[in-house]
This record gives sequence, C-alpha cells and structure tokens, in this order.
Amino acid sequence: MRAGPLSNSKVIEVLNKYYVPVTSSNEGAGDLGKGPPAEKTERRRIYDEFLNKKLGVGDVHVYILAPDGRAIAGLDIASAEDADKEYELLRQVVARLHTEPGQPAVTPRPQSFPPAAAADAMIFHVVSRHLPMGGSWNEYPAENWIVLAKSDWIQLLPPKDIALKASWDVPLPVAVKLVEWIYPQAEEVELQNRSRVDVASLHLAVTTLREGVGRARIDGRVRLRHSFYPGKPSEDYANSKLLGYMDFDVTQGLIQRLRMVTTEATYTTSEFATSIVSISRETFDSSDH
Repeated sequence: MRAGPLSNSKVIEVLNKYYVPVTSSNEGAGDLGKGPPAEKTERRRIYDEFLNKKLGVGDVHVYILAPDGRAIAGLDIASAEDADKEYELLRQVVARLHTEPGQPAVTPRPQSFPPAAAADAMIFHVVSRHLPMGGSWNEYPAENWIVLAKSDWIQLLPPKDIALKASWDVPLPVAVKLVEWIYPQAEEVELQNRSRVDVASLHLAVTTLREGVGRARIDGRVRLRHSFYPGKPSEDYANSKLLGYMDFDVTQGLIQRLRMVTTEATYTTSEFATSIVSISRETFDSSDH
C-alpha cells in the first residue's frame, strides 16, 4: 500500500473499529473454485450487484457492503493501494451509515498455517517474494506448505555408513516435491501446483559428523515453467540456485531440520527470493505442526 506508516495505521484503525474485513479467494469462491456452493453463489451475487450499480468490479477489488449485504461502495485496486484514498472512502461510508465504533469482530491470527498431516510426515514452510518488493503483485510475499510423507523424506537421508565429506543426490521425484513451488507470487484459481519442473538438482555433502549425527550442505539448481496466469500457458520460467543445510541422525533415521534459500533466482526477467524451512520437530510431535 502506497503511503507512510501513519496513513497505513489510520486505515487499519478504521477497519478494526467499524468494519468486518473479509477476503475471498479464487481457489475457493471463484467460478472454478472448490469452495462451498453457498459461498460461490454469494460472491457472484455481490459481483453482479456492484456491476449493475456501476460501483466497479474486478478479481482484485474492494467491495464494501452495508450491514444488510447491499452493495454500497467500491474501490479499484490502483486506488486501494493509496492509503489516503482508501482511508477517505472508509470514513465516508462510516459517516453515511452512522456506524458506531467497536472492537474487532475477529481476533487477528495468521492467514496461512500448517496443514493437517500424518504424525511421521515432515512439513516445510515456503515463503517467496519478488525483489524488490512493492506494487500490486509484489507488495507481499507468497506462502505455501509442503508435506512429505515418511516414504519421501526418508530418501533425503544418507546411508548409515556415511562418512565425513561424502555426498549424495536427492532422488528426482522427491526433489521435485521440494522445489516445485520455487517461484514468486502469481495468480491461481486452485490449490494444485501447475508448474512443470525441468531441472530439480539437490546435492548434499557431509560437513560435520559424530556418532551418526551430522550436518550436510545442500547445493541446488531448479528450472521450472510456471505461467503467471492459469489457463494461459506461456513460456514463463523460474531459474534458481539454492544453498542450505540438513541436520540428520542416521542412527535413528531422522531429519532434525532442513533449511534452504535461493542465492540467485529469476522469474522471466525479474529477481525473486524463496526460503524453504522444515517446521517438524525431531520427535515429530504433532503439537508442533
């Protein structure tokens, strides 16, 4: 959002006092979404009413509804990125409806959280963003989650007789599952990845080792095709180099932690950065997921 911290805080303040902010994703409520039919029907009703009242519409748009659900005001994305313009519209609607201030209707919480997974699975948090950040698509980083079943993550481990400085490569099918989300934020309408991974190379080499517990350096290279818009195939490629480490215990057959970041990454002609971080504990305690 364009403007200084003071303007942004004013928008947050008026939203918390007078509004119930709601987001609607294409993956859930869009025409091709897999969300509840009632939610999709309501979103279509709102869209059609704003269109008929000439209040503006769009996939990325601010729709303001009265308490009874009527369309009352809207803001296109370009204007909504200007904190002063958004604040002014929000205040106008409050004055028009004579809305009384109150506490936030919903307690703030993370919008992205680990998915349910088997107790022996490993979960990885992926964060990716354009460099530099700023502007409509580049304003915030994108998040995702990778779940590897034990049958997959166990293939990351070295053999039990591993020695210092020994090295190995991650089998391609498992490497693909770890790297197929390495691209910056793009438009999506469903949760299934539509990338085509052409290169997924993850090479590990032991740097420290003592009684079966050690650390391995990870060097990786990824090339994948991912069109920015769904349903519009194009030759949009993400090329990246990765550096990271994996702590392991071969005597117990466990991965203690795994971290990777891009050291070089480009999507078409722009730079981006991605990190992949395991969040499972050594004991695979489900309360940590």
